[in-house]
Amino acid sequence: MDDSNREQKADAILQRVEQENSGRLTVFLGAAPGVGKTYSMLAAAKEKQQSGRETIIGLVETHGRSDTQQMADGFEQLPLTQIEYHGTQLSEFNVDAALQRKPDLILVDELAHTNVPGSRNKRRYQDIEELLNAGIDVYTTVNIQHMASVNDLVLQMTGVRVNETVPDHFVDSAYEIRFIDLPPATLIERLQQGKVYLPEYARSALSSFFSSANLTALRELAMKKALERVDASMLSELAVNQESGLGIYMDKLLVLVSANSDHRYLIRVGRQIAERRQIPWAVAWVDTGKTRSPEKSQTIELNLALAKELGAQTKVLKGTSTISAVSEFIKDNAVCTVLVGAGRRNRFNWWRKRLYHHLINLGLPIEVTVFRARSTPVQKKKKLTPPAVQNFFGKLSGYVHGVIGVGIASLLAVILENFLNVGNLVLVYTLAVIFVGLTSGSRPAMFTAILSFLSFNFLLTEPKNTLMVYNHDDVTTLIFLTVIGLICGPAASRIRSQFLLLKQANHYAETLRDLAQELATVSDETGLWKRLSKLLRKSTEVVCLIAVPDEDSDFRFVESPPAPPHKLTEAAIRWSFKNKASAGVTTETLSAAKVTTYPVIVDDTVVAVAAVPLAEQSNDINSASTSLILAMLNQASNAWRRIHLSSDLESARVKTEVEQLRSALLSSVSHDLKSPLSAMMGAAESLKLLHDQLPDKDRIELIETIISESQRLDSYIQNLLDMTRLGHGTLKIERDWVSVDDIIGSAIRRLKRYWPSTNVQIERMGEPPLLYVHAALVEQAIFNILENAAKYSPDESPIFVELHKGRAQCLIAIEDRGPGIPSDQRDKIFDMFYIVADGDKKKQNTGMGLAICKGMIGAHGGNVVATSARDGVGTRFEITLPLDYGNNQQEES
Repeated sequence: MDDSNREQKADAILQRVEQENSGRLTVFLGAAPGVGKTYSMLAAAKEKQQSGRETIIGLVETHGRSDTQQMADGFEQLPLTQIEYHGTQLSEFNVDAALQRKPDLILVDELAHTNVPGSRNKRRYQDIEELLNAGIDVYTTVNIQHMASVNDLVLQMTGVRVNETVPDHFVDSAYEIRFIDLPPATLIERLQQGKVYLPEYARSALSSFFSSANLTALRELAMKKALERVDASMLSELAVNQESGLGIYMDKLLVLVSANSDHRYLIRVGRQIAERRQIPWAVAWVDTGKTRSPEKSQTIELNLALAKELGAQTKVLKGTSTISAVSEFIKDNAVCTVLVGAGRRNRFNWWRKRLYHHLINLGLPIEVTVFRARSTPVQKKKKLTPPAVQNFFGKLSGYVHGVIGVGIASLLAVILENFLNVGNLVLVYTLAVIFVGLTSGSRPAMFTAILSFLSFNFLLTEPKNTLMVYNHDDVTTLIFLTVIGLICGPAASRIRSQFLLLKQANHYAETLRDLAQELATVSDETGLWKRLSKLLRKSTEVVCLIAVPDEDSDFRFVESPPAPPHKLTEAAIRWSFKNKASAGVTTETLSAAKVTTYPVIVDDTVVAVAAVPLAEQSNDINSASTSLILAMLNQASNAWRRIHLSSDLESARVKTEVEQLRSALLSSVSHDLKSPLSAMMGAAESLKLLHDQLPDKDRIELIETIISESQRLDSYIQNLLDMTRLGHGTLKIERDWVSVDDIIGSAIRRLKRYWPSTNVQIERMGEPPLLYVHAALVEQAIFNILENAAKYSPDESPIFVELHKGRAQCLIAIEDRGPGIPSDQRDKIFDMFYIVADGDKKKQNTGMGLAICKGMIGAHGGNVVATSARDGVGTRFEITLPLDYGNNQQEES
């Protein structure tokens, strides 16, 4: 074992010893508020408590959730410390009391919280750090958006800057990270139900942070964080047990490629080795910071593109030297096999060791495989072709610029000769050299430096108009001019190359950032492809076509093309759909086409094809543009997957609700149809069989039973029909002006037929108004509430009806003295088939009356709410109907 391995193992063992001697931190990680982190933390702590460990609560935020509060009631809670801030007493976690109490396990909620000014520690994670150092185990919670490393990413995705953050190293040092998950659709539903925030805050949250796209993106971040923790634990275990053979389970193949050679052959060999051994593999290139020619950049792009196509992970390693970057990657990723090319020996640096020699000398437990490509006569001929000579000397335009630059510099030098000394005139030629280096490259710059030397000697040194030099100072000046020119020219060329690379990298990053921001808010496929087309057009400066599968034909364009597409374009798109690969001008398939097609593949299925035409000013698509296009399409595929995942989750939720509704309907129908039918059949059979033996009183009673049960059955069926018409929007509302007093009186008279002993008391606040309504429907709604009150009110207990006339609406309040409705169920009672607990044990109830009432009143522009009675006993229903509805209708017409 070498020194680096010993150091790595020593650090891993030291970290493990420190964890064992200090308290253990368990982090309950979630994607957003409301996923159940606190509840899961309390449930896990309860298991520890039941196993005999002393567990207390240091601080738990229940946010008013009753189920969380009930879970927390079984624990001892540490008193909070009170801190005065600007004249207000605020509560904070009492870290001193916790250290003095020193339990086995303490629960401290909201890891990212910032303490009130005046506390001992500024941040809560610092309080927890003290507890861990004291040997106390801690359970805590945190959301992924509070991790410091993803702060900017969260801002880009959600548009919200999270101010309270936690250093990643603190969470990474946790003994255990538990990922608490909840699908975005379910979380949004909990938010709408008021289980996360109060209703007024919930609406604001849904329109900003709690969108489906944001929640899905945050969920992916949280999942990645949890997975990274698993990988880190495995690597730590490998570092401690380097001789245990655990590395067998982490077998990986690494293929190293270079910008100086076409290593696509090496990548294909790597694919074969990985496939034979059934191991994961990666292709890596080391960027040492040196400038590259366009040809070398294209070589790298081709190598990495092929690697992705063959299923390898692609890595771009950064480092000052190739061997140091590669050795670090091998150690960090437990690579067991490295595949490299043999390379070509250069006669100018024959003494240098090749890469595979350095890999072998590292002393790592790896297998180094060297593979040499078969040389072909075609490849040898390519090296002797004129383009190679052209690449050596550079473009001719650069030398022309050099001649012009030296000519201008010479003219200026002759003019300024009488005003400046010879030493200062050197700077004029130096500027020309730098200019050519910045615009044309290093070789034209060196040519310009030599030409400057000759021009300066010919025009400005004695004897003039000759290449001879008499003065020793002039010789020194010429030497300095040549040296400065030869140094500044290539340096300016390197600066120019680095500037171009930086500009290209900035364009690449900015485009991907803009695309990520655009796609983060997309919720449908059409919007996704339109935004992708817009950004592709912006980045490539040509009109790109996006094609998607179509049921009637092979494909269709998302946006109509400005001109009918060529047959070869359609053929290339069709080929990409079928073969899941690129086609067109830059490929070997349908190369006569004027476009290149790129398939967007999700789970081995082509969901779209992007057709990118050639730019008008070029005959090919730039390799950097190709890389950018592929990266954009990869982001689009992830967005497509997210959209469909959200859609699938929503469909599953709807199916669940439909199934629950169907079960409730079947249960209600089977019960409420069977009961009256059984009573009617029993009474009818008794009349048929015992008609002569029964006294008149019993016969009348049986007949009344048949009539009442048939009326009950008719009412139930009518309710079903009303709900069906309300649900399909076919309920006809024929409005007319009618007194609200007449409607209430009719509903009470109808109630008396079914509940003769009911005592209804009416209280009118002012003159009863006229309403522009469908009288029968409003009467049915009021009757349903009156019937519900009669069912649940004690015998001989009055039912109060209040009538109030306001400026814009009429209020009808119906109040009973029944058992009342719990506050958390008052909104649910208007759902179809929902029945308050124990209600069906007292009276027959289908759970549809109040739902029908809600629908009928809502169809008139009104509303129905349930509250507690004014004296706290019973339930109060308030019906509001608009008074100016008819006037508004007349104005609109």
